[in-house]
Formats: sequence, structure tokens, C-alpha cells
Amino acid sequence: MSIDNSNIDSNTEGIAPAGALPLPPAGWYPDPVNASVQRYWDGTAWVGAPLPATASPGPDAPAEAAGTARKRRLTWWQWALIAVGALVVLSILIGALGGGRGSTDIADSAEDTTVSAPVDEVEDVVETVEVPDLVGLTIADARAELDALGLVLADSEAGDDWVITAQQPSAGEHPLDGLELSVTSEAPKPVYTLEQQNALEQAQSYLDYSSFSRQGLIDQMSSEYGSGFPVEVSTWAADTVGADWNAEAVEAAQSYLDYSSFSRQGLYDQLTSQYGSQFTPEQTNHALAAVGY
Repeated sequence: MSIDNSNIDSNTEGIAPAGALPLPPAGWYPDPVNASVQRYWDGTAWVGAPLPATASPGPDAPAEAAGTARKRRLTWWQWALIAVGALVVLSILIGALGGGRGSTDIADSAEDTTVSAPVDEVEDVVETVEVPDLVGLTIADARAELDALGLVLADSEAGDDWVITAQQPSAGEHPLDGLELSVTSEAPKPVYTLEQQNALEQAQSYLDYSSFSRQGLIDQMSSEYGSGFPVEVSTWAADTVGADWNAEAVEAAQSYLDYSSFSRQGLYDQLTSQYGSQFTPEQTNHALAAVGY
């Protein structure tokens, strides 16, 4: 069989140019470049390995050459599809690997930021105590109540019958460590008989009206021309009313000087005389110094 090699270019894809003769059918033909060999033409291109021109191809040679051509030749769009598929597979692999690393990083980060207390760490426990309300109790009663709780009241000069008016700290729960209890107290209010109450009120009324020495006030209250209280009740009232006898002496000295002119000795005699104010010598000297003598 012969073939017109002018229509076949061994370096082309086997597609005849426009206006050329139709391509020959598939078969073995002399190589258009090297006439000493023959090659298989599949109808569109040269395929397979060349054979010597004198060789007789076996019955399977055309199929083998065609199969080899099919394996070796791929059109441009097939290569494009293969490339696209490879890119898709590659992107999937990269995404999978990247996602795995991200999850691992997040897990590692979560583990790194987790704070756990040591197993053997024990929180300190602050021991507290309920401090009772002591206001209104006597010092003696407060000490007894605190003793029952194992608490101690700070020392004070108040008597056991003094009444607590304030406490530190206040009633309630407080830390036991360093707790110090202290109170403010006042003397209990005395209980007077009716006569004592009246005598005390009368004594205060005399002192508000005029100046008196202690003895002068006793005489005034016990005199039959005065209030007529018993001497012992009048004495009790003069000692309980809380008068400042030095101040009373100064007030009496100034009153005498406002009424009349006195020498120092004359004023001294008037303040100390039993017929005058009956102040003591010490009280009188204090008064004279206070008025300028």
C-alpha cells in the first residue's frame, strides 16, 4: 500500500490544512522523513514506534500502536480538565490540613489559658464570733455574758453597777482574731425618796436664786423660817446638788461689792462670818483674788 506523504507532516497533529486532499485511512506507511522505516498512521496522526521498512507488522501491531497513541496523546481540553481536577484536589487537601491545624491550635490555646488551682491549695478560713448587744446592761451582766462566749471586756474604772451606753465593736458577727471589746458606761441613776427629791429640787432653786455656801444652804433649808427640812436631809441635798462652792464664793463677793464698798478684810469677814455667808477661809481667799483683792 502506498500513501501520498505530501499530505502528511510527521510533526503535525494529522489535520490537513484547508483545501488539502482527504487524509488516508489508518494503516502502516513509509515514514515521510526516514524512508528506511515504516510507521502506523491512525487516520489523523503517526502513532507508535517505527518499524524497519522491510518488516512485516504482526496482526496485533496496528492495535498496539493505536493503543499506545491513545495513551500518549491527549487533547488540550483533556489536559485542561486534568489540571482543573488536580487544583481542586490540591485545594481540598490544603483546606483539610489547614483546618486540622487550626482546630489543634484552638485546642492548644484553650488548654494554655485554662487556670486550675493547685490540688493541695486550701483557702484560709476566717473564724468569726457573734458579738452580743451589750447596751443597757450593767458592767457585771455584760462581763458574765461575754465570759460564756469566751470573750473578754476591756478593763475600765466603771463600777459593776454602771450601765453601758455604747460598745465597740457593735453587735454582730466579727472576726475573732484581734477582737477587742470596749464599752462606754455611766453611773446608774439614783433612786430617791420623795423627801430627798423635794429637798434636792429646793436646794437647786436656792442656788439659782442667790449665792450660798454649803453651810449657808444647809441652814436655809433646815431653818423653820426657811424650808424646814431635817438637817440630815438638808445636808444630803447640799452635798448632792453638785454646787461649785468656789464659784459661789466669787459670786457672793461680787454681790457684796456691788451693794457696798468693802475693804479686803471687811469683805473677808463678811464672807466667812457665821452671820454672813459662812464660806470657808480657802473659798473666801479664792473669791477675794477673783474680784481683785
